[in-house]
Amino acid sequence: MATIVDVRLPVEGFPLGMAIPEDPGLGIELERIVPTTEGVLPFFWVRNCSSFERFERAVLATPAVRGVEVVSRVEGDRLYRARWDDRVEGIVTGLVETGATIVEAVGGEEGWRFELRFPERERVRAFQRYCRERKLPIEVRRVSTIRERAAGSGYQLTDAQLETVRLAYDRGYFEEPRGVTQSELATAFGVSQRAISRRLRRGLSRLVANTIAK
Repeated sequence: MATIVDVRLPVEGFPLGMAIPEDPGLGIELERIVPTTEGVLPFFWVRNCSSFERFERAVLATPAVRGVEVVSRVEGDRLYRARWDDRVEGIVTGLVETGATIVEAVGGEEGWRFELRFPERERVRAFQRYCRERKLPIEVRRVSTIRERAAGSGYQLTDAQLETVRLAYDRGYFEEPRGVTQSELATAFGVSQRAISRRLRRGLSRLVANTIAK
């Protein structure tokens, strides 16, 4: 059965994090990543960047990154695509080799938070073994099956969706006038406004699907 794993890493634990110490306000958000036999080409957003040129130089100085390409520019943020060097046995290679899907990943000056999905529990053990053998500094915070997550929330929301909808409710997002904006929620979670909008939309969709739509 598919297994969800919450992982924490220090800033330097993921290659893109090498640019964060030079720009502490910088935030990075990876798009959903599904590794393939041809490797993985992650798309990621960079926000609150004081110098995109400096960011690109710092990332390209990392052995694991072969190149970065700007895909889109939206409201001062940039969407990039990274090309990885598969000869460098870092965490990206470990994700590909164990068939993990990155459901959500955000990074900032306090480190990285990953939500990973593995097709089975044995793949989780293989990923942990891979990281341990290469001394990759991961911290596994939680391991649970899709069924356990669904039973825990009651409505099949991911942890991030559940936390976001709860905080939005607590702070008056659904009231008129609103007590909090999506931008303020984004600041509270350390992610982009775009990520909050997506979490709220998907979370509310699952709530409706598992309550009044049943």
